[in-house]
Amino acid sequence: MNETKVVTEQPEILQAIKNSVGDARHVVKELAEVFTERIQPLRLEESESVFNDLTQNIYDLQGLMEFIMELKNGMNYFEGFGLPADPITSDGSGLALFNEMHTSMESKDWVMLADLIEYELSPLLLKEAEWLGELNDILMEY
Repeated sequence: MNETKVVTEQPEILQAIKNSVGDARHVVKELAEVFTERIQPLRLEESESVFNDLTQNIYDLQGLMEFIMELKNGMNYFEGFGLPADPITSDGSGLALFNEMHTSMESKDWVMLADLIEYELSPLLLKEAEWLGELNDILMEY
C-alpha cells in the first residue's frame, strides 16, 4: 500500500478512523462486561428492570454493529489496505448468534439466553475488542 496516498488524499478520514477505533475498543470491552453482569439476574429473576437493562444492552450492541459497518465503509477509501476480518461479521457467526438470542427472547427461554450471552456473546465481544486493538496498531503505523 502506498502510505503517501493514504495520508495525502484522505487524511481527515484516516484521522477520524484512528480516533474512533480506540474508543470503540473500550466500548466493546465494557459491553462484554455489562452483558456478563446480566447473566445471573437473567437466570434468577424475570423483573422489568432486568429486561430493561438487557434491552438497552442490545441497543448498544446494535450501535456497535452499525459502527463496524461504517468503519469498513470508511476503510474502503484506502485501496490496498488489508483490513483484517473481524470476528463478528466475517463468517456469519455473529448473525447466527444474534438470531439464536432473538429466538430465545421470543420463546422466553431466559436460561438459554443467559447461556448464549455467557458462552458465546461475551467471548465474541472480547475477540472483537482484540481485533479492534490489532486494527488500531495497524492504523498507528500510518
